[in-house]
Amino acid sequence: METLLIVLFVIAVVLAVIVFSPVMVSVDSHHRQVRIRCLFALEFETPLPWTAGPKRFAIFHRPMPLRERQPSTEAPGVKKEKSGKPAAEVQKARAKRRATARFLAHCLRNSGIRRPLARQLSVLLKRISRSANLTRSEIVISSPDPAFNGMLAGVLAAIDPIDRSGMRVNFRSKNSLFFELRLHPHRVLKAFLFFMAGLPHRALFRQWRSFAALQRH
Repeated sequence: METLLIVLFVIAVVLAVIVFSPVMVSVDSHHRQVRIRCLFALEFETPLPWTAGPKRFAIFHRPMPLRERQPSTEAPGVKKEKSGKPAAEVQKARAKRRATARFLAHCLRNSGIRRPLARQLSVLLKRISRSANLTRSEIVISSPDPAFNGMLAGVLAAIDPIDRSGMRVNFRSKNSLFFELRLHPHRVLKAFLFFMAGLPHRALFRQWRSFAALQRH
């Protein structure tokens, strides 16, 4: 029993450290990668969604092996049949998804659910946006017209001579974007807890009971 309590205490401490430690998220279009750092020890790099490239995970700068998904060798347009699942189970899963979609549609038709949900979603987005701080940004702009680039460089120099915005003009026809965010997980968790607590649970339960009754008939 004492060993179990010690293990639970250690797990709770580790989770608390992770939740209250900021996470650094950087997006670099020049190198086409997204980088996530946590606790100054964990580091994860992945290519941008529309690009291809390797993924990397490191602990204290020591790379750890990652299992990469192998690309499909099937011809395009050929749909692979799912094996291992009987047809009845597939039909049951589809019916369950359709029932869930109908239930959500019924909920959105109810003003007693729709209005509080919209209000809570708005508050959730505001709290999530406040949980992240922009620590660094670099925007490199270049147009095909050299004269326009010169004019834009002069305007930026006049507006922000100290270059606090991180925006500059490139005369080599290269555009890039880099920004780094400091995300506070405990604020995100707090935002989701307040969101869940503010949902109209009674109205949702009543809607579920009426929907279940309609489904039985």
